[in-house]
Amino acid sequence: MRNPIIAAVAFDGISPFHLSVPCLVFGADRTKLGLPRFDFRVCAAEEGPIQTDAGLRISVPHDLSALDAADIVIIPSWKDLEAPLAAPLKGALERAHERGALIVGLCLGTFAIAAAGLLAGRKATTHWAYTD
Repeated sequence: MRNPIIAAVAFDGISPFHLSVPCLVFGADRTKLGLPRFDFRVCAAEEGPIQTDAGLRISVPHDLSALDAADIVIIPSWKDLEAPLAAPLKGALERAHERGALIVGLCLGTFAIAAAGLLAGRKATTHWAYTD
């Protein structure tokens, strides 16, 4: 049996705090505690290093093709709630959803999932300051 594949989507301007949550939950090896090992992948649509909102530059090892094999896709936050979702990310999310991957939005990440059309007709939660 293979390890579950978890893909977290990073983007230029991401908060290191928001990205660290899925990294700590799924990226750390906790097999000594009897927990499963995940095949954890951080990916981005942007090529090369991305700039965080805290001024750190991080190298992201995977592009959006990581979503093609992911069992769980995590959008840990989102940057521009008013801008349309970039076509490559929208397509990658749609394909992952169509093949049955679990799509998870943390905090404002639900806005990216909604922009991909994956929350139509569903209830969702988000950051308390952005609810209506």
